[in-house]
Amino acid sequence: MATFEIQTSQMQRWVKITIAGEAVRAEAGALSYMRGDVQVDTPLPSIGSMIKCSISDEPLIRPRYVGTGEIYLASSFGGYHSFELDGVPWILENGAYWASDNSVRLGLHRERMMTSYWAGEGFIDFQTKVSGEGRVVVNADGPVEEIDLGRETISVEGKLVIARSADVSYRVVRPTRSLVSHWLSGEDYLRQYRGPGKVLLVSTPYAKRPDPSDLAYAMPLPDGRTRPEDTAPPEQAPLADAAQKAGTDLAEAVQSVAGDVADEAIHKL
Repeated sequence: MATFEIQTSQMQRWVKITIAGEAVRAEAGALSYMRGDVQVDTPLPSIGSMIKCSISDEPLIRPRYVGTGEIYLASSFGGYHSFELDGVPWILENGAYWASDNSVRLGLHRERMMTSYWAGEGFIDFQTKVSGEGRVVVNADGPVEEIDLGRETISVEGKLVIARSADVSYRVVRPTRSLVSHWLSGEDYLRQYRGPGKVLLVSTPYAKRPDPSDLAYAMPLPDGRTRPEDTAPPEQAPLADAAQKAGTDLAEAVQSVAGDVADEAIHKL
């Protein structure tokens, strides 16, 4: 069985796939480099699937890597998450698919027309559907929480749920009972998922997570400075002082010129 390893270095994340006489699939254009005796081919989908792909933003043509070696997919400031299929199909959010075992079947799932419209995806929305057994890797903007809903309902704003098992029902709802309350609340429509089944939730994208270094620079210093612009790193201090002095000189020069112009205008009167 192929192994999928998510590696991290210097805030970059990527997926390393190791195969030994096996085959895997990956998103088109995702390859960074590969080592060993690995060949690439591209299985063509059916004519019906090609027509669906042509009217949607979700591709179905994904290359296959066969042989023995290591495959490194492109790095990202985002993240990745892998999970195991056990025979229950899963539906992936647009752009979430990244790689999978060759034993995993790739297809398309079409959302209901009105659900797709109120979700902001237009009247036609096809998403990748994975089924069978094997490992699947998905794109994730942050840490992923796998939630077993049972009979529970979860409502989220936007595309925070990046994947769901096919037995989870999905619809778009207002967060309030009336249109007036909805307008006053300032909240957008919510995507609601009802069990039984599982969802993959990304509640805190990496882009919204605070940078510890920024927090450190914003902490109060012994001399009382607290503003981020006053707490620049030591290596940036000379540049900051020079910029401040240049700004002060420029302001004084502008003030002096303005005064001369005003005096000349007064003498002419």
